[in-house]
Amino acid sequence: MSDSLLAPIVFLFLLSSVSYAQWQPNGVVISASTNYQTTQAIASDGAGGAIVTWHDFRSGTSYDIFAQRIDASGAVLWTADGVPISTEVANQAIPSIISDGAGGAIIAWSDDRTCCFNTDIYAQRIDASGAVLWTPNGVAICTVTKDQIRPELVSDGAGGAIIVWEDGRVGGLNTDVFAQRINAAGAVQWATNGVALCTAPNNQYLPEVVSDGAGGAIATWTDFRIGGVSDIFTQRVDASGATGWPTNGVKLSGPLSSEYSPVIIADGAGGAIVTWQDFRSGVADIYAQRINALGASQWTPEGVLISATGWETNGQIISDGAEGAIVTWHLIVSSDEFPNSDFDLYVQRVDASGTVQWTPDGTAISTAVGNQFASTLVSDGNGGAIIAWEDSLVGGNTNYDIRGQRVDASGATQWTPGGVAVCSADNEQRRPAILSDGAGGAIVAWEDFRNGSNMDIFAMQIDPDGTIPTGVGDTPSASAVALRSNFPNPFSTGTTFDLDLSVDADVVVDVYDVAGRRVRHEELGRLSAGSRAMPFDGAADDGRHLPSGVYFYRVSANGAMVTQKMVIAR
Repeated sequence: MSDSLLAPIVFLFLLSSVSYAQWQPNGVVISASTNYQTTQAIASDGAGGAIVTWHDFRSGTSYDIFAQRIDASGAVLWTADGVPISTEVANQAIPSIISDGAGGAIIAWSDDRTCCFNTDIYAQRIDASGAVLWTPNGVAICTVTKDQIRPELVSDGAGGAIIVWEDGRVGGLNTDVFAQRINAAGAVQWATNGVALCTAPNNQYLPEVVSDGAGGAIATWTDFRIGGVSDIFTQRVDASGATGWPTNGVKLSGPLSSEYSPVIIADGAGGAIVTWQDFRSGVADIYAQRINALGASQWTPEGVLISATGWETNGQIISDGAEGAIVTWHLIVSSDEFPNSDFDLYVQRVDASGTVQWTPDGTAISTAVGNQFASTLVSDGNGGAIIAWEDSLVGGNTNYDIRGQRVDASGATQWTPGGVAVCSADNEQRRPAILSDGAGGAIVAWEDFRNGSNMDIFAMQIDPDGTIPTGVGDTPSASAVALRSNFPNPFSTGTTFDLDLSVDADVVVDVYDVAGRRVRHEELGRLSAGSRAMPFDGAADDGRHLPSGVYFYRVSANGAMVTQKMVIAR
C-alpha cells in the first residue's frame, strides 16, 4: 500500500460500504476504441492503482494522446476508453508518464502540430479525477526548429517534472540531448526551449533520466561523438538547470567498441547506476556502472560485466533497495523452431560495490522454446523483483502472451517455473509495462490484438504470490465482511467500529484523510470469523493526534474492502 496521495474521486467509491475486485481473466480493458491504441506507459496513482497513457488512432487520421485510471480492485475510473490528453492536429505520439505525487500524473510526448519535420515536445498534467490541469492540449516544452523527439521525464520532487529529449535543432545528422523543468502549475522553469546536456559532435540519442534526489536529474544516452562507434555518457543537471559534471557529460563505457541502449536508475545516494549493451568482446554483452553525485565512476573502470554467456540484449534495471541493482536481459539461443532467434530471459543482482550476487551467468527466468522478450521489471519491495515479458511459448512466433515471474533477494524464482500467465487471450499481447501495486504485487499493461488486427490496451494485477485474479469466485458474499459505523461520531479522543467476518481473513486497516493521504496503517494478521470491536484512538502512524476533520477508515479482508467515514472534532 502506497503512502502517496489518493485521489479525491476514489472516495466517491469508498463511501459505499463494500467494493469488490473488478479484475477479469486475461485483463481489464483500458481502451478498446476504434482503430488502434499502442505505445502505452504506466504510472502509479498513489492508491494501489495505475494511470495508463498511450497514443491513439481512433480518429482515423492522426495519433492523439489518451489516458485512463484503474484502481486497486481493477475498476476503470475515468471515461470509457480514456480521456483525451491532446487531440491537436497531426500526430501526438510516444507518451511518457510519471506520478504527480497528488493522485494524478504528468505526461510528455512528441508532437507534430506545427507540421512536417518539426516535431516538438509537449506536456500535460492530469488530476485524480481525469481532468487536465494545464493548457488544453498541452504546454510547449520545446518548439525550436527541426525535430525534438522521445521525451523521458522524472519528478522534480516538488510536483513538477524534468523532461529530457533528443534534439535535432542544429540540423543534419546531429542530434543532441536537452532538458527542461516544468513546475506543478505548468510553467517552464529553465531557458526557453531547454538547456543543453550534451551538444558534442554527431549523434546523441535515446536519453534516459532519473532523479538526483535533490530536485535535479541525471541523464544517460548513447553517444557517437567519436564517429563510427558509440559510447555511453551521462550528465547531471541541478534544480536550476545548471549542469554539474564536465561539459557534454562523463563517459561510463569501455574501450573503443560499440555500446548501446543505456538504462538508468537512481542509486539512492545521489548518484545513479546505468546498464547497457556492450560489444567489446565482439558479441553483445551486458555491463553496468555506478556513478556518484560528483560524476565519478564507483565500480571497475569501464564497467562491471553482468553477463557474457552469448549474445545478450535489451538490458533493463531496477534498484535492489540497497544501493545496488537488479538487471534483466535476453540471451539469444538457437532452437529447431527459432534457429539463432530464440530469446531466453535472465536476471542478475549487483550490489552497491559492483559485485554480482547470484549465479555467475544469472538466474534463468524462462528458457522455454520460443521467444521471451520485451521484459520489464519492478521492485517487489523486499529486495527482489517482479518481471513481466512477452512470450511465444504457446502458438509459436505469431501468438505472444504476457507472463510474469518473481525473483527474491537471493535470486530464487518464487512462482511457477517459466512464469505465470498474466494474459493468454487469443492472438497477440505485446510490450508489457509494469509498476508496483504498493502491496508487494504489480500491475501490468500491454498492447492486445484479441479483438482482431487493431491493438487495444489491457491491464492486469499480479498478487505477491503470483496469483492472477480470475474474476470467478473473487467476489465475496455480501456478508463476508461488514463494518458498522463508529460510535461516537464525531469524536475527540477515540471511537469504535464493529467488524463482522463470516470467514477467517487476513485483515488490514488503513485510515485516510480527506485529501487522500494515508495516515494510519495496521496489519492485524489472520482473524477468525465472528464479530469484534475495532477501536481507533485518533492517532497517526507516528503517534501524533490527527487534527479535526473528515477521515476514512478502511478494512481490507480477503479481497473485499469496507470503508466508513468518520469525523474528528478536537
